[in-house]
Amino acid sequence: MSPVEEALRLGVHVVNIATLSLDGTHPSNRFTYYALPETLTNFFYITTFRQSTKVKEIEKNPHVSFTTAPSDEKNAWVGSNDAIAEMLDTPIQTVSHLFEDQIDGWHNTVGDLDSNDWVVIKITFASAMIVSQDGVSYFPETEDD
Repeated sequence: MSPVEEALRLGVHVVNIATLSLDGTHPSNRFTYYALPETLTNFFYITTFRQSTKVKEIEKNPHVSFTTAPSDEKNAWVGSNDAIAEMLDTPIQTVSHLFEDQIDGWHNTVGDLDSNDWVVIKITFASAMIVSQDGVSYFPETEDD
């Protein structure tokens, strides 16, 4: 398992996503849960309400940065200033099993998934830094890693 996949899978599946505010004057940060696809490449999923400010900010400017909450094991976190958020035209049910398998109590937190109020957002990162008790590494891996 690569350092980025290990850090993301060991984590508590909480990420801070930074977008540009609607007026374009400052960053807008919020914590949310993330879920990983079964085979990790360079993306993860988040979900939110379709009418949220977060969705409006991403529609205006899809460039985001993120930092995951540190994991309990190895105190590892992943951060990127080089990510793109893409609203997917797919119902939340297509990824809800990933969230339910990876986050204890997720379904109880989000509630009714049968409404059309949800949007699935794919966060794709071109590069990332991984920091843990093992040191610092990078995605994509460099010759020094």
